Amino acid sequence: MARRNHKTNIRKGAIVGLKLTIRHCLFASCALLLLTPACATSSKNAEPASAPASAKKSAAKGAKSSSDSKKNAKAQSADSAKAPQGAAAAEAKKPEPPPEPDLPSRLPHPLHCPTPSEVQAETELTIRCAVKPALATRAVVVSYRPSGTEHFSTTDATRSPKGWYVATIKASEVRGSSLQFYAQAYNGNNKMTASNGSDESPNIVLVRKGSSDTTGTGGADQPVADEDPLAHIQRERAAESGQSNEAHHRQARDVWMALGMGSGYGWYPTRTPDVYPAKATGWATGGVLHLLPEIGYQWTEHVAFSVQGRLQFVYTQTGSGETKYPGPKTFAWAVLGRAYLFSGGLFGPTSNLQLFGTGTLGYGTAFRLYVAPNPNPNGTFQFVDSDTVSGGPIAVGVGGGLAYHFTNAFALAAELRALAGVWNFATVLEAGLSAQWAFWSLGARRASAAEPAPELAPETEFTPPE
Repeated sequence: MARRNHKTNIRKGAIVGLKLTIRHCLFASCALLLLTPACATSSKNAEPASAPASAKKSAAKGAKSSSDSKKNAKAQSADSAKAPQGAAAAEAKKPEPPPEPDLPSRLPHPLHCPTPSEVQAETELTIRCAVKPALATRAVVVSYRPSGTEHFSTTDATRSPKGWYVATIKASEVRGSSLQFYAQAYNGNNKMTASNGSDESPNIVLVRKGSSDTTGTGGADQPVADEDPLAHIQRERAAESGQSNEAHHRQARDVWMALGMGSGYGWYPTRTPDVYPAKATGWATGGVLHLLPEIGYQWTEHVAFSVQGRLQFVYTQTGSGETKYPGPKTFAWAVLGRAYLFSGGLFGPTSNLQLFGTGTLGYGTAFRLYVAPNPNPNGTFQFVDSDTVSGGPIAVGVGGGLAYHFTNAFALAAELRALAGVWNFATVLEAGLSAQWAFWSLGARRASAAEPAPELAPETEFTPPE
């Protein structure tokens, strides 16, 4: 009985244990089902425990190399970022060019080009020119010639935002002891309207030779050893004078007109006057006055040609009222071809006063000399009325005078000329005064034999500064 009860207890205990075991397994399986997603996620990031040590070492080396490459890339990007900053800093250290000055409110000349009287050798030279607005300028051409060069080179000036016409001469052209230049302005019809200097009297910029001092003794420019200090001062003064004064001369290829008047006094040999048959000889006046209309062409700056009319009016007196002969002549005319030869400025390159010489050849009744009446019957010549003696019909002559140019277009000329009549010989010495005006140009500036005239670039649009 007791044994039976013991067996029954054992069975009950086994059944209870089995039930507990099954229950625990159920709880454990439920827990595994809940923890499976988290375990799967953690297994992706976690290193397998079963990986060998060599694999772990190679992975560590790969991670180290990747971190080193990232550091190198960062260093390179930092260096590349520093490079433009360094270039910008270097550019910032460079001295900035001086700002462009404003246009002067009043220009001393129609074409004003203020430049320094002295520059450093082998440095760029900037030439700025301002033109009076009334000239309607389309282009400005700057011609320059370094020391030791025979011909001028040309460059077109460009319009700056402030209204200057700017031309830059290369540093290689700034050499020797000086540089000569002149500027010319042209309008839309390609006519030169103003100039600052000319090829005969250019502006002069002295070139200073020097070297930078690397020994610590200072950096001052050293003068040229073989240069005369007095000559240096004279050239500097000449350059300053050229900047402050501008010579006005009529330009090549200008067409000009003139109107003048004059009077003269002459001599004729023994001959018969124009009306009375008696003989006469001696000195006589050339009448009251004569008019001298003229039109000419300035072939070069020193040579010109013209056609001139000579219209002479002779005053006559009435004597005893003799009517046997017609009245005396009171008028003479001639058409004269003339050639001019002009000098440079009489008192230097900036002088507006010029000397000139002329040659004349023409045809017409030429000129007449007045013969006074002589009603005295006991005299050698008896003229009851005044008479005239003509010289011509061919007239030849030479003369000379002075011309003063107020502008490049307007001048006053005073001339003393001797005319001789051929066939009917007589001679007259006459003085005249004329006003000359250049009203038209046949083209742009005359090109030199070595180079053609430059093509003028179109003017850029001018935008006033804000």
